[in-house]
Amino acid sequence: MAKRTLIKGAQVVTMDDALGDFAEADILVEDGVIRAVGASLDAGGAETIDATDMIALPGIIDAHNCLWQTVLRGFVPDLWPGSYFSQFLPLRSKFRPEDNFNAAYLGGFEMLSYGTTTVVDYCHNVRGPGYAEASIRALKETGIRHVFSYSFMSAQPDGFARPEDRFADARLTHDRFHDPAGLTTINIGVESLGAPGLEAQLAFARELGVASCIHVHQADAVTELARRGLIGPDLMVIHGNALTNGELELMAKARMPICFTPSADVQGTPADVVRRAMERGVDVVFGCDVPCHVASDPIGQLRVMYNVQGFIDGAMARSFGSVAGRRPPVGPGMPLLKPRDLIRIATITTARVLGLDDRLGSLTPGKRADILLVRKGPFGGSVAPDACAHLLLQTSPRDIDTVMVDGRIRMRGGALQGFDARRAKAMMADSRGRILGAA
Repeated sequence: MAKRTLIKGAQVVTMDDALGDFAEADILVEDGVIRAVGASLDAGGAETIDATDMIALPGIIDAHNCLWQTVLRGFVPDLWPGSYFSQFLPLRSKFRPEDNFNAAYLGGFEMLSYGTTTVVDYCHNVRGPGYAEASIRALKETGIRHVFSYSFMSAQPDGFARPEDRFADARLTHDRFHDPAGLTTINIGVESLGAPGLEAQLAFARELGVASCIHVHQADAVTELARRGLIGPDLMVIHGNALTNGELELMAKARMPICFTPSADVQGTPADVVRRAMERGVDVVFGCDVPCHVASDPIGQLRVMYNVQGFIDGAMARSFGSVAGRRPPVGPGMPLLKPRDLIRIATITTARVLGLDDRLGSLTPGKRADILLVRKGPFGGSVAPDACAHLLLQTSPRDIDTVMVDGRIRMRGGALQGFDARRAKAMMADSRGRILGAA
């Protein structure tokens, strides 16, 4: 018998331009699929979720997060001194596969609690056989949808006797777990420009038919990649703070996206790349990046971006012309990012960039049921009707009520389903005690 759930009486943001928004509507889910969105739906026998005074929207998608770091949460509270590279990353040599499992278990549940239904888990801690498998097994247990980025940027020396063995492990991981119809898909994280093997890693990803991503921290990296014929829509740039306008134009022509990670990418670094990229037609998506520094809260990252971009917009306008008054006048592209823009990026835009928009990113009938319900809060909804503005500016994580992934409820009434707090505490203690004790 079909499993049916009726979400009843929510204010609905569909992120489907044909459907639009609803001041009040129901959402019918059947066997993991959104069957209908509309007023007063007939769904006899369905389990009902009363969504009165809640906002329903597509689940949030985090485009870049390193969940293996979650067991060492808060190790790098300040990114400016460079201790992330000098002190934190060397700790990878102390990790066992079990630590990857513990971190992904904790991180996956944490992300669900913040309203995330899909995470791109960038794992540059695949130190040998079993590490990738451990992370994926944990993510599967949490029930979060995940794109596991098998990264070649591991600490050296690692547990692979030869480079060929790492490629074999990556292929095995893909063959065992990649399931476009399920909750697990695999892509590849290639090493940065200048590292040996970059071309071989990109060729490997393209042979598998999966996307890849590359960390870029310097100017002219994309220029060099283009010179070698390596750029394309299947290669995402991570960070890219120092990219030149010419490089962004190359990326736009190649339909090559960029992932900006707000908390990490505004800490003393050039953060104007978001506006420059968008003005040139480059798709920009967002990620939490480093749990050793900041919580895995993608909506929180959107709030950071909203405020930082507002500051940058004003600063840039004042640099290039006279501004009368406190703020530049409103006009095309000014301000660059409104609340709805940011929520749209974190849902349908990111789904499209990841090649998942046929299944995710909007509350379109026929798509998989990845749905977020957020309470408007004990102090009332907003006077202004835009639910996205209320969500971004008037709510907090305490207002996340229900998270549904592929039709299954993973959080309800603010309580995670299947999360064992005692087990999680023991996992954290075990990994920290061994990694930091050994360090």
